[in-house]
Amino acid sequence: MSAAASQRTPPVWWLMFKREMSELWLGGRGFNLLILFCLLMSLTTWLLATNSELNLTPREEIQFIALQAIMTFGLFLGLVIAAESIAGERERTTLEALLLTPGSRRQIVVGKYLTALSLWPAALLLAIPYMFALEKDTELVWRALAWGAPLGTLLALTFTGIGMIVSLWSNTGRTSLFISLLFYLASLLPAQLPGEFMATPIGLLVQAAGPLEAAKQFLQHTLVSGEPVADNLMFVIIPALVALVVLALLFLYAAPRLQFNGVRGLRRAGTPAREGGQ
Repeated sequence: MSAAASQRTPPVWWLMFKREMSELWLGGRGFNLLILFCLLMSLTTWLLATNSELNLTPREEIQFIALQAIMTFGLFLGLVIAAESIAGERERTTLEALLLTPGSRRQIVVGKYLTALSLWPAALLLAIPYMFALEKDTELVWRALAWGAPLGTLLALTFTGIGMIVSLWSNTGRTSLFISLLFYLASLLPAQLPGEFMATPIGLLVQAAGPLEAAKQFLQHTLVSGEPVADNLMFVIIPALVALVVLALLFLYAAPRLQFNGVRGLRRAGTPAREGGQ
C-alpha cells in the first residue's frame, strides 16, 4: 500500500515547479515582466517602422534587428527571476524550511530553474506579432524565427543557468541581481566595440567566445548576408557548448551543494548533500 502511494506521489522537482509557477504567474511578477517586454518591443517596432533611414534597409536586416531586440529583452526576464530564486529565499529565511523537504537539493533547483526559464517561450510568442508587423512576407518571418527561436532558447538556457548559479552563491537577492546584471551588461559590450576592432583576429575571437554575440553573428551572416549555414556553424557550436557547461556546473556541481548559509556553506561543502530522488 505504501509502495503504491509512493509511486503516485509526484517528484519533488515537479511539486517545486508547480509552486514556483503559481507564485510567478498568479502572483503577477511574470505578467509584469512580460508587460515590460511588450513595451520595449513596441518602442523598438515603432522606431523601426518610422525611421526614414531604415526604410532603405533590406528586409532581412530589419528582421535581424527585431531578433536582436527579442533576445536582448527576453533573456533579461529569465535572468532576473533566476537571480532572485535561491538568494531571495535565503534572504527571507524561507530556504531552511525548503531544504527540509523530502527531496534532493538538485530537484529543488530544477523546479526553480524551469520556472525562470518559462519566461523565454512566453516572451518569444508575444514577439511574433511584432515581427509580422514589420514584414508582410510571412516566409521571411518564419525563416528568421526558424533560426532565432532555437538560438534564443540556447541563450535562455545559459543566461537562466548563470542567474541560478549566482543565486546559489549569494546571500541576498540584491547581491545576486547585481552580479547577474553585470554579467548581462558584459554580454552586450561586444556589440558596442568599434567595427575596426571586431575585424581583427582578437575581435573575431570576442565574437565567437560570447554566446550572445556568437548568435548575433550567425544571424547576421546567414539571415542578412545569405551565407551558407555550414560556413558559420562555429557561431552555433559556441552557444551550445556554453549552455552545456553552464548546465553541468549548475546541476552537477552547484545544485547538490546548496546550503542555507550561501557562500560560506558552499565553501565548506566538501561532498554533495542529500541526493536521493535524483
